[in-house]
Amino acid sequence: MFSQLEKETQWLHPSYENSDGRVVHLPRLTANYGDRSYNYSGLTFQPQPWTPLLSELRHLAEDLTGASFNALILQYYRDGSDGVGWHSDDDPCVAPTTTIVSMSFGETRRFEFRHKENHDERLGLDIHGGDIVVMQGDLQKHYKHRVPKEKGKGGRINLTFRDVIEELGESASDSI
Repeated sequence: MFSQLEKETQWLHPSYENSDGRVVHLPRLTANYGDRSYNYSGLTFQPQPWTPLLSELRHLAEDLTGASFNALILQYYRDGSDGVGWHSDDDPCVAPTTTIVSMSFGETRRFEFRHKENHDERLGLDIHGGDIVVMQGDLQKHYKHRVPKEKGKGGRINLTFRDVIEELGESASDSI
């Protein structure tokens, strides 16, 4: 599955202006598929059409949760020097209590949660290839999550299925 996703996905490596005003690349490759665009990291990503494999995985996620999904974000952590910092998937274009299904393929990586106010309240999981994590309810309202950088790790591809309830118009940020 990892090899097929790596080969068939139209990966992007966008850059953005960080809080210091420097232009930097996302520390991973990314792609969006589905019916709706999605905004994250200050960028709006236009989706590619569902592939047969991604449609099959979407149906698996829908059967597992009873939710429906119209958007998919793929992240390719090429090695342990790629990661994603603390964030919540609480963009205004998704419902506050949305269900998000996260599927991982490839190398085992750490997936950490922490409470937004009490940073001592944490949970860490080792996510293996083939694992699925379902995030729902008020999780995004109260917690942040991340995939920290881990030296010596190989590639990992993560898929997050979500239901975008309204598309954001073009903003001051770039559209990719």
